[in-house]
Amino acid sequence: MDPFRTNKKNQAILEVLSRLLQVSVKDPRVGFLTINSVKLNRDHSVAQVFWSTLGDDDDRKASFAGLKKARGYMMSKLTRTLGLRAAPDLRFVYDDTVAKGLELDNVLDDLAEKGEFKSEAEKKREMDLEDLQPPYELIQAIGRSVKVWIVPHFNPDPDAMGSALALSEALEQMGRDVTVVSYLDPPVGFSDMPGFEKVVTNDQAEELFSTEKPDTLILVDCHSINRCGPLEDTLVRFENRWCIDHHLVSGKKAPESGWVEARSCSTCTLIHQVIDTLSVGGGDSDDEPFEMSLNMATNIYAGLINDTGSFRFSNTGPLTFELAHTLAAMGVDTAAVSRKTMHRYRRQGVALLQHVLASFEYHNDDKILILRATQAMLEETGGIMPDTESFVNIATAVDGVKYIAFMKERGDKEWRVSLRVRGEGDVQTIAAEHGGGGHKQAAGCTLYGEGDEVAAELAAELGMALP
Repeated sequence: MDPFRTNKKNQAILEVLSRLLQVSVKDPRVGFLTINSVKLNRDHSVAQVFWSTLGDDDDRKASFAGLKKARGYMMSKLTRTLGLRAAPDLRFVYDDTVAKGLELDNVLDDLAEKGEFKSEAEKKREMDLEDLQPPYELIQAIGRSVKVWIVPHFNPDPDAMGSALALSEALEQMGRDVTVVSYLDPPVGFSDMPGFEKVVTNDQAEELFSTEKPDTLILVDCHSINRCGPLEDTLVRFENRWCIDHHLVSGKKAPESGWVEARSCSTCTLIHQVIDTLSVGGGDSDDEPFEMSLNMATNIYAGLINDTGSFRFSNTGPLTFELAHTLAAMGVDTAAVSRKTMHRYRRQGVALLQHVLASFEYHNDDKILILRATQAMLEETGGIMPDTESFVNIATAVDGVKYIAFMKERGDKEWRVSLRVRGEGDVQTIAAEHGGGGHKQAAGCTLYGEGDEVAAELAAELGMALP
């Protein structure tokens, strides 16, 4: 049978039946019925008529009854109207594709209302602090704790230390026995952060653990103890470990239980939300409510302002300014915090910076910049590795540079690498390939080998990432 002729006849039958239902068939039960398509069999003796109607199941049953009653009339009209020797036997088949389509439209509309089809940038712009709610299990664990250690990552920045100090004071308000454990040779600005004088260093950790016997570990700005350098061997003895971090998780080891929220611009932002929840008894314990103090707010602002680069970095969003407004309204001296924690160097750090600037290597038409801080530089200048904390920001300000890799020599052939990208790009993928992590525009990893070999490897991998 000629398929063209069959399709033409299908369409003709569809048009006649539709007109009959609109004009000639007076049964009110078929008033909202629609013929969607017609399909003849091979010898044209049978025609499947696919129909649909508005309403519920009762309306559909009534429409079907009306169709069956009009069946003989419509077959006779088909014979005369189309000049057929015999009308095909009409078989009515309910077509649920329209109903499914409406149902799908409703689902899509619902998803659209929930923002599922918005870009990540649009979602980020619409976020506020209330969208960041700490997990119930984390709050419960804090509520059950008695003796707590709070530990930032190795070589902490103001976001890590501000998080630790703010959370420590909050838990002390709840009556917990809290110790912040950090590392030797802290950056120069840390001494001005409220509560820093009570921080103990990693060289005291093992003895302190044996005498205090703490029951709970909370990592801040860090999701795994393998990022805690010389503290790892002590921290592994904790059975009850939790983390609060805003870095993406990658590498071979899973994160500790807790809260890893990459949508947040800083860990201090998450700490603010944790404290806000705990302050009203969110831990379901017998703790009395408390208020966030000015010292807590000051430490949180230190982390916020540093991790967003004074609101210059791409992780800055509306909720960043929402939190900054909240903290400033509490009385935080925002200018003093910036002055004490940002762009502040020891004289030895300035000497070290001169050596690091001299190490600048440009690749791929000056679009890739690699810089180094070596142990030899530290020995010559009297600098310490924490002095280099903001050096990478100088590299990111060099005009025309797209990708930056800052190599910091930790030990014999061991390099901690900080990766950055200006504008669109992804360094997190490169860091993940080496067991590191971070964000698309800021990530880190550890590489091993001679300095020149590591630099060449980084230049090649970053070169492949260039458009």
